[in-house]
This record gives sequence, C-alpha cells and structure tokens, in this order.
Amino acid sequence: MPSINELGEKIRAAREEKAFSQSEVVEKLMEKGINMSRETLSKIENGNRSISAVELNALCSILGIDINSLFNEDDDLVTLFRKRNFSENTINEVGKLQDMIKVFIYQKKIYNGEFKPIKRKPLWEEC
Repeated sequence: MPSINELGEKIRAAREEKAFSQSEVVEKLMEKGINMSRETLSKIENGNRSISAVELNALCSILGIDINSLFNEDDDLVTLFRKRNFSENTINEVGKLQDMIKVFIYQKKIYNGEFKPIKRKPLWEEC
C-alpha cells in the first residue's frame, strides 16, 4: 500500500505527464462538482492531506489513469480505507465504488478484445 506521500507523488507525476497545472486540474474538478482549491491539491501531492474516494476517482478520470495503478497489486481501496480507520459505512461505500471500477475495467478489456474466454470441458466431462 502506498503511503500518503507516495500516492501524492503518483498523482503529481500523472498531472505533470499530462502537462496540467494544478489550477487546470482544480478547474476540471469543479466541472465534475468537486470543490477543491489549488492549495488543497498541492497538499495532497505533497502528502500533507489525505484524499477521499470521490476526489481520487475524479482525479483519476481527469488525469486519464487507472485508479488501480496508484496502488500495489495486493492492495485495494477497501483495505486502504480500513487501515485508516474509516467508518464501516464509508468502507462499504468504497467497496461498492471499487466493485464498479472493477466492472468497468473488465468491460473495457472485453470491448478491447483483451479478454480471452477460458476453454473448459463441459461439466459432464469434468466429473
């Protein structure tokens, strides 16, 4: 699991790769209904402020990155929020968001032809 500093560094790197200024990202967040100041984005990138699931999802959308790319393969958002002692209600909502993201990723792979169905024997032959 990345620390807040590592997460912030990855967000900054993605923003700089897209050649967006912090002000441009904040404007795009406003278009998505998220009110965040440039100073707050700076704090997130410097690891001085945590980021909510909603903010993270919007940032990933704006920066065109997969939210899973910000985390290690073994980590998921639910684990991250659970380790930070968020309420069960928040963790449940994050779990739903994570499931939706996984479905979108899976559907994108199907659409792009990246998913290959596994050839299996009929059930009556496997028994």
